[in-house]
Amino acid sequence: MKRIMMSLATAAGVVALVAGTAVGAEAPAAEGWARLAHLSPDTPEVDVSLTGLDGASVLELQDVGYGDVSNYARLPAGTYTAAMRPAGAPAESEPVITAAVEIEDGVAITVAAVGMNADLSGRILVDDLTAPAAGQARVRLISAAVSSPAVSVTTDTGTVLADNAEFGTATGYTEVPGGRWTLNLASDAGTGSTDVDLAAGSVDTLFVLDVDGELEVVGVVDSTGTPESPAGGVETGGRGLADEPGWSTPLGAVALVAGLTVVTAVLARRRRVA
Repeated sequence: MKRIMMSLATAAGVVALVAGTAVGAEAPAAEGWARLAHLSPDTPEVDVSLTGLDGASVLELQDVGYGDVSNYARLPAGTYTAAMRPAGAPAESEPVITAAVEIEDGVAITVAAVGMNADLSGRILVDDLTAPAAGQARVRLISAAVSSPAVSVTTDTGTVLADNAEFGTATGYTEVPGGRWTLNLASDAGTGSTDVDLAAGSVDTLFVLDVDGELEVVGVVDSTGTPESPAGGVETGGRGLADEPGWSTPLGAVALVAGLTVVTAVLARRRRVA
């Protein structure tokens, strides 16, 4: 039986949509949100870019490693190309993988590279950031552990979050009361349990990954339902790993620089317990 671990990850919440505009005010420009995720366990660190049809880069990430998830970047609606290259490779070099990305008005997506390096593929997952009912949290799971073709997750009260979720897919969202939950996981790689804090009003994603021959669950807060994105994101998990020696919280902070067309996301690397 393999132990299933919970580590911490953060991703900035998406700015809440405000319905309607003032009479006579100019209609807001169509825009959506995108974030990037590295979900290939045997692919070394990479640089990732998102470029528009005019070839201009609108999102760049450097030294992205397995399990890293960026913050959301707010982008004008339109068609983009995501490209992944070995870390430090010239921008004009041949990408390891490319994917067409369509940003739609009011829609948030996760653009992920999944699978083993020899069979790497891009997946675009639509994220539903609708706020949950009062006192509730909304949570889904993305199955990205190659060792587990399918994974099931239930709460200690019997609520099913994932029922044999296939590799490379995302489950639907489930609402549960906000608070600390014990999750029971089962897959071909083993069974186990872990605690996770799901704050009331939040929308969360649980990523199931392969780390050092074991399953690891990385919890990411997608949205907190607040009018503004929380500074530095909001942590999930119940073991306080960010304060333990040998661990750091991968913040994945996106810096929006006024006057520049490039949005750079600096990802803090996750350190594993020795």
